[in-house]
Amino acid sequence: MRCTTLTADEAIREIFHVISTEASSEKDDERLVKLIKEEIVRTAYRVKTPSGSIEAAARRAQRLVTELTAAYTTAIYKSKSSEEAKVNFARFRNTVQKIVDFIKNGQFVV
Repeated sequence: MRCTTLTADEAIREIFHVISTEASSEKDDERLVKLIKEEIVRTAYRVKTPSGSIEAAARRAQRLVTELTAAYTTAIYKSKSSEEAKVNFARFRNTVQKIVDFIKNGQFVV
């Protein structure tokens, strides 16, 4: 990862890139989940009505999970062994589950 200051969106995109093209780790997943949670909260707070903030946050989360799915699909496809593919799939599943649990909890609602 670069040491320069990135916006949250740029940092998320960079982690997606690392996942799909390089050797990534669980630390990348943890950072990604943290950044995605922050982005969901920011998105929700931009909208001043409860129903609107839930809808906006859900749309943003859906887009980010779609991009996460694409990154991990590439990583799984590029895996050099079935064991590596299984590890990548487990990481993907765990990362998505953390995001889904956060959304279900609804702590981001205004």
